[in-house]
Amino acid sequence: MHPRVTKRASASRRRERGDRDADRLSALPDALLHHIMLFLKAWEVVRTCVLARRWRHLWTSVPCLDLRVREDDHGNTPEDFPEFVRLLFLHREASARLDTLRLRSSNVDGAHDEEDARLWIRTAIKLGARVIHLVGHRRDWIRGSSLAQLEHASLVSSHLKILKLSYALLRGNILGQLSSYLPSLEELELKDCFISAREISSASLKILIMFKCDIFVNLSVAAPNLVLLRCISPITQAPSFQNMGSLVTGTIMLYDYAFSDNFYKDFSKDELSETTDEDDDNQRYKTRHGFGVPPEGYGLGYNDDYNYDSDIDSDDDNKIEGGHNILQSLSNATSLELLADAGEVILNRELKSCPSFSNLKMLSLGEWCMDAEFNALIFFLQHSPNLEKLFLELKLKFNTRKSLDSGVKPQGRSFACKHLWILNIKCSEDDARVHKLAHLFRANGIPDEKIFVSYLGGKKMTEFWWED
Repeated sequence: MHPRVTKRASASRRRERGDRDADRLSALPDALLHHIMLFLKAWEVVRTCVLARRWRHLWTSVPCLDLRVREDDHGNTPEDFPEFVRLLFLHREASARLDTLRLRSSNVDGAHDEEDARLWIRTAIKLGARVIHLVGHRRDWIRGSSLAQLEHASLVSSHLKILKLSYALLRGNILGQLSSYLPSLEELELKDCFISAREISSASLKILIMFKCDIFVNLSVAAPNLVLLRCISPITQAPSFQNMGSLVTGTIMLYDYAFSDNFYKDFSKDELSETTDEDDDNQRYKTRHGFGVPPEGYGLGYNDDYNYDSDIDSDDDNKIEGGHNILQSLSNATSLELLADAGEVILNRELKSCPSFSNLKMLSLGEWCMDAEFNALIFFLQHSPNLEKLFLELKLKFNTRKSLDSGVKPQGRSFACKHLWILNIKCSEDDARVHKLAHLFRANGIPDEKIFVSYLGGKKMTEFWWED
C-alpha cells in the first residue's frame, strides 16, 4: 500500500477515535447545562464540578436549587447539612439570579429546622427567586409544626410568581394579604396543607390549586383575576368563593365523608408517617377530559372499599359547612368539572340558586347530579345553553341503590343544548340508567351519533342506542 494512503487512513482512524472520545456534553452552552442541572439535587449539582474543567464553576450559577437532604444507606443524614447550604449560597456567583428554590423536609429528625428553612427562603428571595416550592412532612403536620410554616417576615417579595406548599401550616392572615406581601404572585398550589387562615385574597393570582387541604375555619377565597381553580377533596369543610369573574376553568371535587367527625379515625399512623417523592409529583393533576382530574378517579380514595351509603343516608347534612357561592363563582367559566358522590350536600344545596352558565362549553359531572329523575342534571343543562361537550360519570351500582331526590325542581323536562356535539357517558356495565339518559337526550334533540358510552374499566359500547 502506498505510504500516503496509509498515513491518511491512520489519521482518519485517529479523528474517528477522537470524535468518539470527545466530551460533547461539555460543548453545550451554559443555558442547556443549567437546564440539565434542574433535575439534580443541590448536593448532586455541586459534585458536577469534578466532571471537567468546563463544569468547575457552573454549579455557582445554576438557576434552581433543590435543597433535599442526602441520606446514607442506613437512612442517616449528614449533621452539617445547614453548613453545606450556607456555603452553597456563600459561593454562589454574585450576578447569577436564582429562579427556583425547592426545599423539602427530611424523613430523619434533626437534619434542619424551621429557622434554617426561613433563612434559606429569605436568602432565595433576596436572590430574586420567582418560584418557591416547600414540602413539609406528614409527621410534622400531625404534630402541629412544619418546615413549610410561613411567616410574613420570610415571605415578602415583588418577584415571586409561583408558590407551592405541601404539608404546610398556614395560620393568621398570611394568605389574606398576598397582594401586600407577594404583589406579583400568579400561581398558588396548596397540597395537604393545614389551613386556619380565614381568607385567601390576591389581586394578581391567576391559578389556585387546593388538593386535600384540611380547613378548620370558614375560609373565603377572593381572587378577581383567577383564571384556573382546582379545589380537590377539601377536608373538614369546603372553602367559600367570591369575586371570581375572570375564571375560565374550574375543577371541584367534594367528598362529604371528609367533612365528618369520623374521617381521621379511618387513617392509620402508617399513612401519615412518611413523605415520599410522590408528594411533589404533578401527575395527579393530569387531565382526563381536558380538566384537572387525577388519573385514579375523583374524591378521597373513591373506590369500592368505601361505603356508598355514607353520603346518601347521612343525618349530618346540616353540619357540613362552607362551599357557599361555589357555583355562582364559576358562572363565567368555559370549562367545568363538578365531581362528587351521590347525595353530596354542598353542590346540591348551591344548585338550587344556580346561575346561568352562558360561557360554558365543556362540562363534566359526577354521581351527585344523577338523582332518580335526573332533575339536577336537567336543571343544570337548562342553565347551560351553549354547552358543546358533556361528560357524565356514573359510579354507583344503581340497581342496588334506592332512588334519590336532589330537591331541585327544573322547569319541565326539556333543555336546549343546540351546540352539543358530544355526550360521553361512563358507567358500570349493568347500569340501567344509561338507557334512560339516552332517551332523555334524544327527546331533547341530541342524535344517536353524538352519544358515546364507555364502561368503567375501559370497555366501550358501540351499538346500543337502537335498543328501545
